[in-house]
Amino acid sequence: MTIAIITSIKDENERRFIEELYVKHNKVMWKYAMSLTKNKDEADELIQISFEKIIRCIDAVKKINCCKMDSYMVSIVRNSYYTLLVKKYKEKENIKDIDSAELADLESHDDYESVLEKNSTSDIISALENMPDKYKTVLKLKYVHEFDDEQIAKTIGVQTNSVRMYKTRALRMLAVRLKGSECNEK
Repeated sequence: MTIAIITSIKDENERRFIEELYVKHNKVMWKYAMSLTKNKDEADELIQISFEKIIRCIDAVKKINCCKMDSYMVSIVRNSYYTLLVKKYKEKENIKDIDSAELADLESHDDYESVLEKNSTSDIISALENMPDKYKTVLKLKYVHEFDDEQIAKTIGVQTNSVRMYKTRALRMLAVRLKGSECNEK
């Protein structure tokens, strides 16, 4: 199915570029997809979704350093996996198909924002102080200035996907720091 998507690309240079990516990275992507899903059909679906995403943002993909391409391709598979988990989670009739490990992944990936609600502003500010600047900036733009991901991307000069990654990592760091301060208080 992925090959059908690739052959449907009209621009010959783009099709050749995607074919090269497929040939070079398909095995790594597929092995990673299998490690996530433990299911051949779902792994194939992840690869297909991943290449659809790559095709949609082909101009940005072309700019990626070839040394970093394996990591990028694997991260596309991981993000596609989370997208599928969310889709499964939202479809009530399919909820029984998601095992507890997948639900834990989903909850930890999407539930960091609840940490902000459970802590005082002074605790959050204190936890933010020692975070790397890029993470602090993303959180301030998101929650103080109420920017959406695209506005943040334009402001700090990165891709929208990077903003989402920074936000998730920042919230994870913040959650760990806030939970640590709760433990210290007890």
